[in-house]
Amino acid sequence: MASATSILWLSIALGSGYLWILPRDKTVLRAVWKTLPVLLLALYAFAIDAPPLLVAALALGALGDLSLAFDGERAFIGGVAAFLLAHVAYVLLLISIADPSIAFAALWRVVAGGLIAVLTLGVLVRIWKPAGRLALPIGLYILLFMAFVWLTLGLQNPLVFVGASLFMLSDLILTMRKYWFGPDHPMDGVAAYIVWVTYYAAQVVLTLTLSIY
Repeated sequence: MASATSILWLSIALGSGYLWILPRDKTVLRAVWKTLPVLLLALYAFAIDAPPLLVAALALGALGDLSLAFDGERAFIGGVAAFLLAHVAYVLLLISIADPSIAFAALWRVVAGGLIAVLTLGVLVRIWKPAGRLALPIGLYILLFMAFVWLTLGLQNPLVFVGASLFMLSDLILTMRKYWFGPDHPMDGVAAYIVWVTYYAAQVVLTLTLSIY
């Protein structure tokens, strides 16, 4: 258990340190640094006997990080494909542990589910035309993500929903950066930091909360 905890802290250290290297040129070192934090979370989850689907979701997330560490449409598509599979793993895990009755047991859960739907569909409508031929696969990806977040409302621990919501926020900002605002927007540099902070925080929260199932 001590070694697993060391892996977790190393992941957090590298995940925090990535903010220093984030604005630098997209080199192999930067790509490796970006990949390691979530890869270490997958190793941590494996070391503490977390559900295999959680380990798979984290490992696929690390693969997506590696792909998105480079420029170009091919790298972007590869990253989207990896994260799509990661979300499938998350969804399958949540289906096996979520209780739908919990999702309707409190008003905040119902309201949160509705807000997630409105936000998600609003972004999808806005980026549909700019996304061109990638609109359909990106749309399916976003809808799967929405299902992922909804399923977390069926768990007693609200932190799982917080983690999934942070993950979705990160992806929505990333999508808007690419198909809405563009790289020349004055807030693009700040948005890059927000994407990483929300994404990595989400993966840490999901790792710690879902490992117990």
